[in-house]
Amino acid sequence: MSGTLTLSVRISDDLKDGLSRLAESTGRTKSFLANEALRRYLKQESWQIQAIQETVQNVETASEDAFIAHESVEQWLASWGCENEMEPPR
Repeated sequence: MSGTLTLSVRISDDLKDGLSRLAESTGRTKSFLANEALRRYLKQESWQIQAIQETVQNVETASEDAFIAHESVEQWLASWGCENEMEPPR
């Protein structure tokens, strides 16, 4: 088969059994199901990693006044439910 390779992995007995049952009930091969599972996993993980990297880059390039000091947030949260509840820090 062009563009494919064989990958050998160790999986637990319960995964093997589940994969076998799913293959049998869907009429798909275990290879097809494993390939599809890897494809979905890689797509999901790639999206998350990209989003994290973009956020880190945005934080690193943002001006310092774009953030609220941790101490200000702590004071505001501590005031919740008190008679003199503070306005959210800006």
